[in-house]
Amino acid sequence: MLSAVFFVPALLMVIAIVRYGQTMKPVSEGRTHIGREHIWYFEDTAGNIQVQDLFNKQQELFQPLPGTGDDPNFGFNPHDIWLKFEINGAQIPWGSEILQINNPLLNEVALYEITDHGPVMMSITGDNHFFGSRPIEHRTYRFPIAFVERETRTYYAKINAAGEQLLAPITVWTKHSLAEKDALDNLVRGCYFGLIVFVLLFTLFLYLRLREKSSLYYVHYNFNLLLLQLSLGGYAFQFFWPNNSYLANISTPVFASLSILALLKFSQMFLQLREYFPRIHRWLNYVGYLIIFNIGLSLIGTPTTFPISVLLINVIALLINFAIIPVTIMVLRKGYKPAKFFLIGFITLVITVFGFIATNLGLIRNEFYAEYGLLIGSAAETILLSFAVVDKFHSFKDQALQSLKELNRIEREQNEVLERAVLERTEEILHQKTELENQKEEILSSIRYAERIQRNLLPTEADMKTTFPDSFVIYRPKDIVSGDFYWVGKTRLNGVVGPAHEVSLLATGDCTGHGVPGAMVSVMGCNLLRETLQQHPEALPHEMLEEIDRRMKQTMNLQEGMNVSDGMDMALFAFQHDTMELRVAAANHCLFIWNGEDLVTIKGTNRPIGYSPYSDKTAFTTTTYQLKKGDIVYAFTDGFADQFGGENNKKLKLSGLRNLLLSLVNFNMDEQRQRLIQFLNTWQGDHEQIDDISLIGIRV
Repeated sequence: MLSAVFFVPALLMVIAIVRYGQTMKPVSEGRTHIGREHIWYFEDTAGNIQVQDLFNKQQELFQPLPGTGDDPNFGFNPHDIWLKFEINGAQIPWGSEILQINNPLLNEVALYEITDHGPVMMSITGDNHFFGSRPIEHRTYRFPIAFVERETRTYYAKINAAGEQLLAPITVWTKHSLAEKDALDNLVRGCYFGLIVFVLLFTLFLYLRLREKSSLYYVHYNFNLLLLQLSLGGYAFQFFWPNNSYLANISTPVFASLSILALLKFSQMFLQLREYFPRIHRWLNYVGYLIIFNIGLSLIGTPTTFPISVLLINVIALLINFAIIPVTIMVLRKGYKPAKFFLIGFITLVITVFGFIATNLGLIRNEFYAEYGLLIGSAAETILLSFAVVDKFHSFKDQALQSLKELNRIEREQNEVLERAVLERTEEILHQKTELENQKEEILSSIRYAERIQRNLLPTEADMKTTFPDSFVIYRPKDIVSGDFYWVGKTRLNGVVGPAHEVSLLATGDCTGHGVPGAMVSVMGCNLLRETLQQHPEALPHEMLEEIDRRMKQTMNLQEGMNVSDGMDMALFAFQHDTMELRVAAANHCLFIWNGEDLVTIKGTNRPIGYSPYSDKTAFTTTTYQLKKGDIVYAFTDGFADQFGGENNKKLKLSGLRNLLLSLVNFNMDEQRQRLIQFLNTWQGDHEQIDDISLIGIRV
């Protein structure tokens, strides 16, 4: 209904214009058409002939017009064409004073009057010159002339279209007759442009409502068709870029290519060729690539590429118009009804194109159709394609309504079944939910109990202060229980010389996984450290790690070739109080030491405790570092450095942790702990904690 309200008046308006053009009295009293019997031509293929040379050799150079039409028509010709024509003052209406060459696409138009003293230039203009260079500012080429009664005058006109259609109808007008002609011309073209703008806005509205991609391509087609017709009619050069000869020259093939490309993509999507005929859809894609290549040729705009682009887009347009018709018929046979208006639109356009070609060849002699036939056919095609778009919308609407009815029926049936099933399942789900909640509470109770056990295994705050008085601990499990642990111990080592010395030990461990599995391994790690210290009180840190590794493999029954990944990373150091020596061994871990000037990294062995393919190849080693009063040792797992956060939700990384610690070394240990916790909370924000976090700082 919406399409009828808007498009039927538009179609009737076009029909009325055609009828008016056919029934109007011809404007013959005030104009004289210069026919082929008064015109001769010379084609300057080299482009170097001068008007004086032409005048001197005119008898041997000028020839009768080629072809059968009444007007000079040289097809897609890139060369300079010289026309010689005579106007008999006795055979033209009194008051004739304007000479018109009715082709807005000419790049070069030079008019000469032949006098007793030779050729005299009257004007030189064209698309290669600014629009203001025209003697009469009009989209076509008009020149003021003056005649003495019964006088015959001869003119030369040099024309060039750079490869576009080189058609040059020549007419002499009186001002009154030309005004009448312009009135009709403005009426027809104004209605045409108004119709295209209306269709453009209407289809844009449909696209914004439906978001259907083929409608968007149709919007692009109408927009580029509008710009193409403005360029073909000379309006674009007159009103949009009157001082840009480059745009004036390349606009026609560029907008022609863009409109054909949009029409091609619209046809593919509207006819659903990807679904119905995928091979044809692929071939049309290749044609689209060829059109894009042709746009590039047009934009280059050289004397070589430009004629090729003009000829190529005309050939492509003609082939597409013919090819789409059988393809549309094939789609119609598949039962796709919206294709019927699409088919009628293309048939109308093809008939119009044939009529236009026939008028150019002189087979059809209808002045109105010769000038406006292509516009009328284009308008009719646009209207019919718009009908097709609206019809497709109605088809979608009908399908949606039918589908909605079917869905409602199915929904009613399903609701009846579901209501019965829901009643049956509700009691069952409530019962299961109660059981799950009970199980969840039991599991949480067990985990909380495991947390208490794990906390009891870790050193207390008093233990830490006794062993390392000036220290802090940050311990934050990801879940209730943790795969991280820390451990302290004391022993006395027998030195090479002298009595035994008191030694404090600290270990930090990061077990495989987190939560309950990690916590179980962490308990094992604490026990293995305690047992190893009891049995080997004088062992160096790397010897203790080797013993813990052996015991863990034995406990987990890990053998060569087994794919069991349970294990732990660990850093273990022994601090000898009287000598201030720090002995460090680490498995996949490292330590930071603040020496008063810089933060030194003590790296461990690239090997975990537990099964590893490198277990028998890389031995743990002990690194000895001489501390001094006031130095700080930082031991940590990877949870702090791996935490995501900040504005960009990235990991802090080890380098970020190092810089953070460097900024805090001058604070006391309690202040450092508070600032580290505050930073961690801010950094993490609303992001999830991804791993267990442990960080210990000790000032000696």
